[in-house]
Amino acid sequence: MTEAEKKTRSTAQQRLIREIFESSDRPLNAAEVLDIAREARPTIGIATVYRGIRSMLDDGLLVMVAIAGETSYFEMASREHHHYFHCCYCRKVYVIGACPEVIDELTPPGFVHEHHDIVLHGYCRECKPDRK
Repeated sequence: MTEAEKKTRSTAQQRLIREIFESSDRPLNAAEVLDIAREARPTIGIATVYRGIRSMLDDGLLVMVAIAGETSYFEMASREHHHYFHCCYCRKVYVIGACPEVIDELTPPGFVHEHHDIVLHGYCRECKPDRK
């Protein structure tokens, strides 16, 4: 394969990875991106996915979503401020649009609140145990 062919292939794969993130309504980890990408390109590998993610991080298009004890998740940097719900069973991360108004009230007197992150942990609709 020539360098030009490699670059064209790489560009198409990077475009696919970007389209996956742009169309997702929640943060994704590399394995989830790989699964989705393989629907369109069965031969794409995890190293290509990681390279695409790294490139998008370097370009400021993606941000990392850190969930304690989990692999890294990523989402488009252009999203508005929001929080997350982490399913303890399937490990997927979902976006919560609301932001509690009491956040500033929780800041101790004399302190300056700069930013915050909230992650709720539990079970998503598909994974929640039956409650009787």
